[in-house]
Amino acid sequence: MSSVLRKHAILFIIISISILLIASGLLILVQNMPVTSSISDAKGDVYALPLFSNKPTPMVGGYHDILNASVKRTTDGGLLFSIELADNIGYYRDEYEVVYIWSIEYITASLQKREYKLVIPYFPKGQGLSINGWYLAVFDASSNKWLVPMLKIDDDMRGNRVDIDLDARVIGEPVLFWWSVDVMVNVDTSIHGQPDYLMDSAPDNGKAMLSPLSFRWG
Repeated sequence: MSSVLRKHAILFIIISISILLIASGLLILVQNMPVTSSISDAKGDVYALPLFSNKPTPMVGGYHDILNASVKRTTDGGLLFSIELADNIGYYRDEYEVVYIWSIEYITASLQKREYKLVIPYFPKGQGLSINGWYLAVFDASSNKWLVPMLKIDDDMRGNRVDIDLDARVIGEPVLFWWSVDVMVNVDTSIHGQPDYLMDSAPDNGKAMLSPLSFRWG
């Protein structure tokens, strides 16, 4: 190899390594940027939409009504999922399970689609189950498996808020992803685990996006 070609090859290698190092540094920086994706939802648009027939109809309450939902990337590598409701979950008087479900989607660097469900059920004491209070589970819809099974969490959700801090590594540390949240009710948890009613969703159409350029309006 001539000295000219050798110099070009060395220069190419140096430039390639520099690009990889810069890209890696930017990726680490982006993954730790404290950005927020936030959306508002109309008050009073909650209603019991049946997903299965011949089921008892749950009472509609403000604890089913989403006013605001947001996802915040924290500086410690976490993702804070938050819902502001129209009323305090402490006023919940129904005997049915209410569940808040976050849907998360993104495309990996290898162009594979990943889908996850962050499931936050609340089991009232009046339901007569062996479990009650707040639980957390994470489902990998892409591989059809539970990453985090039912895990008991703090019962204090601070009034009309549902807040969950999740380690981003659980869902693959995405730099950018699309999300939405649903409020659902299961009227016969002891018989089957699927929600029977959809009460409210945000956003109403499509999905919101969390990216390095996301920020909160207002």
